Amino acid sequence: MNGREQLLALLFDEELTPGARNAVVHCLRIRPEEKITLITDWACREIAAALARELESRGLLFHAWILEDLAPRPLTDMPREVLDDMESSQVSIFAVRAQTNELRTRMQMTDVVNRRQMRHAHMVNIDRRIMLEGMRADFDEVDRISTQVWRMASAARE
Repeated sequence: MNGREQLLALLFDEELTPGARNAVVHCLRIRPEEKITLITDWACREIAAALARELESRGLLFHAWILEDLAPRPLTDMPREVLDDMESSQVSIFAVRAQTNELRTRMQMTDVVNRRQMRHAHMVNIDRRIMLEGMRADFDEVDRISTQVWRMASAARE
């Protein structure tokens, strides 16, 4: 079973759904024609399952990768399959618990993101509490307030 199939088959707490919806709809603003690369690990698989279900429910094309299925952790390099998949995606989601000495792998991934100018959700160390609290924020309102603060601050002299 590939990563996508594993995540779509996994039962998860439905309380994670509003946060997953916010990530897909409001934060990443994924469009129907876009392809997504979803990268996760065993520690974050329930959250990734909620994200996968949200992508699937919207009919979005995505591939999912569970890092431990590809190589032992901590990783020395981001698996080639993941990087290759990112090369044909417009959006990537990285929902993983950080491990010691894996900075190089994240740098390899962000090199692709930056070079291709992809939208990317870097959800390192995402956990249940963040999904139930922070990811449920009204991101349109957060954006409106942030823009208002930026306008006020950029006009200030002191």
